[in-house]
Amino acid sequence: MSMSRGGAVWVAAAGVVALAGALGVGGAVLASAEEDGGDEWVREPAGAQAPARAGKDPSHGTVAAELAAAAAAAGLTPGAASPVEEGVLAGCIADWTGDGPADGARLAALETALEERGWRVTARLGEPAPAVALTSGSWRLRFTNGGLVDTLSLVATRSGRTCDEAFRRAEATRGPRG
Repeated sequence: MSMSRGGAVWVAAAGVVALAGALGVGGAVLASAEEDGGDEWVREPAGAQAPARAGKDPSHGTVAAELAAAAAAAGLTPGAASPVEEGVLAGCIADWTGDGPADGARLAALETALEERGWRVTARLGEPAPAVALTSGSWRLRFTNGGLVDTLSLVATRSGRTCDEAFRRAEATRGPRG
């Protein structure tokens, strides 16, 4: 059974929202491995994190541009664009999808490029589909490599009352699988 690109982005976004809801919303740090209920995310030590972004919270357009620029700097090739979200969700999700999985060197370059743009790594997940969680202002980014759609995907979701409520309404309407 195949999944549409829009469905894949919605599943990834719902997973990020579920992760944010389970581990803290609105700036809370991801739980440590001992506190996380066994989901295997490993929290980054506080001293290992890049400094927080200075200045205003990034806009949706800024986040989308940062994802594309970081991917380009890492030498990654974009895949087909995801369908654009409408309504309130349009300002709550920014994503970038590659044309396939990335090798280790490109993943490391992507992480570096994101950190140079003000993103902070907060947690990592190993196999079967490696993932990294990052934050920038009210935005939570998760990038996975491989997995269900066997590609690199970056999905950033915005925290805050408006977006949190929009995600809850969308999940109630669409269900957790889009």
